[in-house]
Amino acid sequence: MATSHERSLDNLAAEVITHYPLNNPLVSFIRHNENLTYQVVDEASGQKFLLRIHKAAFASMTGIQHTRPALEAEMNLLHELKSTAGLRVQIPVRNSSGDWVTVWLSESGEEIYCTVLEWIEGRDIQQGERLTAEQVHDLGEQMQTLHQYGRVHKTSETSGQGSEEAAFRADQTDVRPSYGSIKENLNMLRQLEEGVRLSIFTPEDFELIRETFDNINKQLEAYPHHAETWGVIHGDITRGNLLVTEQGISMIDFCLYGYGYYLFDAGGAALIFNREERDVFLSGYTKQRAPLTEQEIRLMEGFMLIFTFGYFAFQMGNESRHEWMKDRMPKLCSKYCRPYIQNQQIFYDL
Repeated sequence: MATSHERSLDNLAAEVITHYPLNNPLVSFIRHNENLTYQVVDEASGQKFLLRIHKAAFASMTGIQHTRPALEAEMNLLHELKSTAGLRVQIPVRNSSGDWVTVWLSESGEEIYCTVLEWIEGRDIQQGERLTAEQVHDLGEQMQTLHQYGRVHKTSETSGQGSEEAAFRADQTDVRPSYGSIKENLNMLRQLEEGVRLSIFTPEDFELIRETFDNINKQLEAYPHHAETWGVIHGDITRGNLLVTEQGISMIDFCLYGYGYYLFDAGGAALIFNREERDVFLSGYTKQRAPLTEQEIRLMEGFMLIFTFGYFAFQMGNESRHEWMKDRMPKLCSKYCRPYIQNQQIFYDL
């Protein structure tokens, strides 16, 4: 039986969807993580949509991405990626007032932001399922297409062009998360230090984590930061954010999209695959560019570690994951962090 809180959220979803031009919407709960999500079926047309109520389940999951300007930037990005880059992404839907974001005022006076996307027909990747070589290669190509958009995007911001589009895009950099920079890495390190206070991580393991971050940040001091290395990235490529469709692999859930090193995005995606598949992924990712250098592979390994640590930081407020983290962290430190700071390759092992 649903709780009063769950019924209240369901009622909110039913109320919000009335602000969209649907004839007979049927709303069904999906899950509640960083957003509250529902599938919406317009019974008159049969068309399906995804309703997102941007209210995180835990405080540690809340961030700049939940603000109204950030959500408007996300919806504009998806619109541009679909219309100009040809990526298989979800299409944003405007409400009846022509806005990307619907604002709902709660009884307490809190503004709750909601967005709607067209549903992509496909299926989740099953636990233990291995994608085909063609699918892995396709994801590499899709990610390179996204990053190529980011290169053009970044160029338009810094080229001095006075177009309205360039000005709008430049504004987005102030409202979306950033990833992989020295500043952000230090912020994450401070979040992870909370795990010591909560007795999730030992001081010894945290010291090894600190050494790992120091190693990566020293590399970043010597790594170029310009349009060819930094721009728009997905920021959260996991199996749960990929769909298998008839057209190929689709990247979904751009809720955490932001600005970062392209190698951070590629490193996060590489974690999905086994040793053989990682080479296939890289062949797709580098199809339209030069192969990655040893320096880039080394830095990508570091970003793979940071991507992994990011999950720990993200779940810090979720007590149900603390025991898992307490068990996992010593293995992560001894098996991967220590070899990494000793300059051993971990790309195929992590």
